[in-house]
Amino acid sequence: MSKKFYVYSTLSADVRYQNTVPGGADLPQVVADVFIKGGAGVANDRFITPRGVVTEVTEEQVEQLRANNVFQLHEKNGYVEISEAKTDPDAAAADMTARDVSAPLVPEDLPADGRPTSDTPDEDAEQEAPRPTSKKRK
Repeated sequence: MSKKFYVYSTLSADVRYQNTVPGGADLPQVVADVFIKGGAGVANDRFITPRGVVTEVTEEQVEQLRANNVFQLHEKNGYVEISEAKTDPDAAAADMTARDVSAPLVPEDLPADGRPTSDTPDEDAEQEAPRPTSKKRK
C-alpha cells in the first residue's frame, strides 16, 4: 500500500503539473501528470470561500511534484505545501502565502472610498485616437 500525502494550496486556480521528455517532431512527451486542486479565495457553489484547499496524492506523485520546476516555484513562494498529516485546509493555509495574483478582489483590496483603483484613464480625460495602420485590406 502506498503512503498518502496531502498537498495544501492557496492558489486560486487548479494546476496540472506535467513533467515531460523530448519526443519526436520536437513535441514533448508527458511522463508525469499530477492534478492539484485550487479554489482558495474563490466562492464555491455553496458560497463558501475557503482560505486553502487540499489534494490527496501518493508517494509517487510527490516524487513527480518535487521534480517539477513550476511546483518548486509555487512551493518556494509559499502557495503549496506537502504534508504527511491531514488537517483542515483553512488551518494549513494560515501559515502559507495568502493569495496569488489571480485571486478575485475582496473588500480589503479596495481603498477607503470603496472605488477600485485602475490603470485606465478617467472617463473625463482625453483619450488618444487610434493610429492608422499601413496594412491594406483586400
